[in-house]
Formats: sequence, C-alpha cells, structure tokens
Amino acid sequence: MALVAAVTFCLGPAAADAGVPHKKGAYTGSTAQTAVNAPFRQIKFTVKKGKITLNTEPTVARGLCFSTPVFTLDGSVSKKVGKKGTFTFSKTFLGNKFDRITGQFVSPTEIDGFAIYHFQSQDLCSEGKTKVRYTATRGGKSGK
Repeated sequence: MALVAAVTFCLGPAAADAGVPHKKGAYTGSTAQTAVNAPFRQIKFTVKKGKITLNTEPTVARGLCFSTPVFTLDGSVSKKVGKKGTFTFSKTFLGNKFDRITGQFVSPTEIDGFAIYHFQSQDLCSEGKTKVRYTATRGGKSGK
C-alpha cells in the first residue's frame, strides 16, 4: 500500500487525475427512457484524434411531449475530450437554462452519461427538464 502511495506521489497529480484512455471509432448506444421507442433513443458518437463528434442525438420525452434535435439540427457537432475522459455538448435553452449531453469514458470502449433537455409548458406536458441516462459502446449498442 505504501508503494502505491509513493508511486502516485512521484508521478504527480496529473497522473492521479488522468482519465480512462479511449479508442477511436464509432460508439453507439441508447438512453434508458422507456417512454420513447427504441429506434428514437439512439445516440451515436465518433471519436478521432482527441475529439468526440455527436452524430445522432436521442429523442427525450416529458409527459406526452418529445424533444426535437438541438445539437445536430445543422449537422454533427464536435468537442475535445477532456483530460479525465469527459465531454459536454451544451446549448442555451432559455436564459440560464441549458440543454446538455454530458459523458465520460468509463472504459476504453464505453461511455456513460446523461442527456438533459428542457421543455416549455404545452397542452400535453408541463414546463421543466428531463434528465435521462445513456450508455454507448464502441461498435455496439447498449442501454441501461
């Protein structure tokens, strides 16, 4: 145990905070929200050269209302993957409210995260936000 502490101390805080290494390629998964049919819950990313690209965003439900594309409306969007293997796509909904897709590499071939979408008050649903969990794997489908 003392050896592990000594090695961590010698390598410095950057090594202790390093994220999970990730592999390049296509990642496919889905959200865990059962109120939406399976084909519409899909989320797809591409990872290449330290950047992650959101190719397909999921549909999220709140009551009887469904989200429309926010991030991929004009095509795919890309962000750099953070040092800890994290990323966030965000877009202003209204004022200080943001729609977000956040994720983190939990293994070299798996991403876990959340999608948060805000909704305006309508006849079929109340105003508020919906947060759903998703899992995506390299070269496969997943959903929890």
